[in-house]
Amino acid sequence: MMDGHGAPKKARTGKQVSDSDEVEEAGEEETTKVTYSMDRDVLECCICLTPFEAQIYMCKNGHAACGKCCLGLKRACAYCSESIGDIRCRPLEALLASMSSPCYFRGNGCMQTVAYCDKRSHEESCPYAPCHCPFEGCSYLGLLLHRHVLDEHAKSKSAAVTTTGSGSARSATARVTLDRREPFRVILQRGGSRVFVLHNGGDVLSGRSLSLVSVGPPPPANSKLKYKIAVTSDERSEFALSASGDVPCVRQLDLFEAKSFLFVPDDFWGSSSSVCVSVSIQL
Repeated sequence: MMDGHGAPKKARTGKQVSDSDEVEEAGEEETTKVTYSMDRDVLECCICLTPFEAQIYMCKNGHAACGKCCLGLKRACAYCSESIGDIRCRPLEALLASMSSPCYFRGNGCMQTVAYCDKRSHEESCPYAPCHCPFEGCSYLGLLLHRHVLDEHAKSKSAAVTTTGSGSARSATARVTLDRREPFRVILQRGGSRVFVLHNGGDVLSGRSLSLVSVGPPPPANSKLKYKIAVTSDERSEFALSASGDVPCVRQLDLFEAKSFLFVPDDFWGSSSSVCVSVSIQL
């Protein structure tokens, strides 16, 4: 086919887009989203091996690290010892800012698509993330931990399970006789879904460390779980020990490390090796 000047006219061909490409036309502009595959470690800090977040730094030789590792290395690059922490790696930051992906727990029901830089924080608080049963030897991992403990462990007389007494929708109380040798006591919220654990740690000298933790997702944003525990002894009823604070949330009790706790000295446990613990929780 010839044009008006006698020159051959090239045939117009349609643009081919693969299934992984999405093209949107707005006037004369085109926005194209393309899916690429790459090694996961390219998007991870090579020092701590965790995914990069919003701020990435590099030394003058181009070695990248996250901000936390820059401080941990005293601002010296792990590869070449050049100063690191002053220069942002803008191209990689821009790449990550443009990336998004479905939540890892999509198979459990989470339909959110989150930005790459927010993926870790979202999945740490995702209500669809499964929880491990705290009882030794139990392999349960799922979303219905409260129901599981109630059905499988609370009915056994030897199981360390206590259900909170009557209270409002925003508070719960329980009274527990805790043996010094018990590693923990599970406290189930009556009529609710939260599983609390009164943790009896042996990581201190001349006593025990008592703390409260929730096995489950954290509460919604801008809200916190509050607790107060008070400990008394039958042999020293004139004295009481108490502590209060925010309840931390974990998915697996084995990974819990108490940042604050109530110290109960050895002589407070008495000849019975037990104490009475009153637990109050604000939901």
